Amino acid sequence: MKPPADSTPDWNASREKLIGLGEGSLSKSYYPELTERLAELERFRELLDQSNDAIFLVDADSGRILDTAGSAPALLGRDKGRIIGATFYDFLRPKAASRVAGVLSTQGTDAPLVTELASPDGATVPVEMTIRVANGPTRREAVVVARDISERKKAERALRRAEDRYRSIVENAVEGFFTTTPAGRFTSANPAMAALLGYGTPERLMAGVTDIRSQIYADSGDRDRLMQLLKTRGGATNFPSRFRHKSGRIIWVSLNVRVVRDPSGLPLFLEGSCEDITARKLAEEALRDAHVLLEKRVEERTRELNQANERLMREVQERRRAEEAAEAANRTKSDFLSMVSHEIRTPLTSILGFSKIIQKKLEQIFSGLALPDPRLQKAATQVSGNLGIIISEGERLTTLINDVLDLAKLESGRMAFTMETIDPAELVTRVMASTSVLLEGKDVRMVRCLDDGLPAITGDRDRIIQVLVNLISNAVKFTDKGTVRLSAACQDGFLRLSVADTGIGIAKKDFGKIFEKFNQVHGGITDRPKGTGLGLPICKHIVESHGGRIWFESTPGKGSTFTFTLPLPQPMSG
Repeated sequence: MKPPADSTPDWNASREKLIGLGEGSLSKSYYPELTERLAELERFRELLDQSNDAIFLVDADSGRILDTAGSAPALLGRDKGRIIGATFYDFLRPKAASRVAGVLSTQGTDAPLVTELASPDGATVPVEMTIRVANGPTRREAVVVARDISERKKAERALRRAEDRYRSIVENAVEGFFTTTPAGRFTSANPAMAALLGYGTPERLMAGVTDIRSQIYADSGDRDRLMQLLKTRGGATNFPSRFRHKSGRIIWVSLNVRVVRDPSGLPLFLEGSCEDITARKLAEEALRDAHVLLEKRVEERTRELNQANERLMREVQERRRAEEAAEAANRTKSDFLSMVSHEIRTPLTSILGFSKIIQKKLEQIFSGLALPDPRLQKAATQVSGNLGIIISEGERLTTLINDVLDLAKLESGRMAFTMETIDPAELVTRVMASTSVLLEGKDVRMVRCLDDGLPAITGDRDRIIQVLVNLISNAVKFTDKGTVRLSAACQDGFLRLSVADTGIGIAKKDFGKIFEKFNQVHGGITDRPKGTGLGLPICKHIVESHGGRIWFESTPGKGSTFTFTLPLPQPMSG
């Protein structure tokens, strides 16, 4: 008797009856075999559920999903209970549903069907689907296996983008790229390859050249040698050859070619690149000709040199004697300069001293007198001015003598330094006081900028003051208006002293001359006071003798900054 239509089958009772446990069960002799078969079926179901593919059992006529396994829930974004009983077409786009319905109406398809499955939120997942249809006892059923190919699609898109980039590179390359048949006909070429051979476009090249060996190669033997290399080695690199341009002229090229083969090893086509090396070959030929000519000239010159060698040896000996004499003369000159400078400085000191005394006395006398005669007033003014000139030129001559003496000591290596401990702050204060007189009558202000707590240094106080005074004197000399800034700071184990001005600056063309002896750089203003051109070279020697260095930065019209460093005392180890 059949159960009522609305009754629910008791699957547990049916299972017990099937394996021989319940009332009216089958013979208990089948129990072990049935148990084993059920276990196998359960294990097989577990394996199916572990599959990365989505598996559907579908009614081929209605499209209703009868069962599912594998990754179907994850792929569709819903649990298994909501999938079974649904129509398979609900998870497909209309166009894809139509295609699948057409397959289900037949016996399935051997080729995979690439389509998309839709999730509840509207997102689609690309899948590769295989469908097998079989006739069951009561209906046609289909097994649909869908594999997520999202990563493959992503890789394909990336590959297409890479191919597009590669194609763009090839199309825009200045080097020729090509493919040919093994028999010798172009199958592809980039614009550069067509232009290299004189054809307007790759299409014209491929249409116009039907036999590369006879039409392109100036020497067909080059083609034969290239093909032999490809046969034995599979490729050729930097293969030189002569090609025939469409215009008829011959050009030199360098080829890089390889054979592309099918899986069985048969050659499919040749691919490679081509570079025009005509200019290089012409240069090589010119170089060879020049080499031959050079060898001939070398032979001629060798004979001349052999003849001149003895004369040269005699000249070397004579020059050595001349250099020794020059060194002796230089020492004599230095001694003479030193002696003469001392001899000149003694009377010059008297001249300067008495000139200043006379100037002071005259100023006192004339200041107390009222000279009614204009001629006497003019004479008095002229005498005072002349005395000023004598004093000014005398002081300039004193500076020149001191510089000459220092130069003589530098060249003879006799400049000695008295090393002592120096307070940088006290040093700067003393220098500014001694140079303040330079600012009289000028619209220039002296500024100092010192870091706090500057450590003491070791050096020759007078020589370091000499360097700073020279730098400040130059700064004031070439600054009509603005400031002269004296700065001191510690940096990287050195005391860094800078003199910056807002003067006329130094032209770049004169940068290399600044520290040369007897060199004076002019900024185009003729009324600048003249000097000896020895101050900065002497400063450089003093600084470097203390283990420091000196340099400058300058912008024409904005000013200059001269900087030098002196090493700080090293801390005691231990």
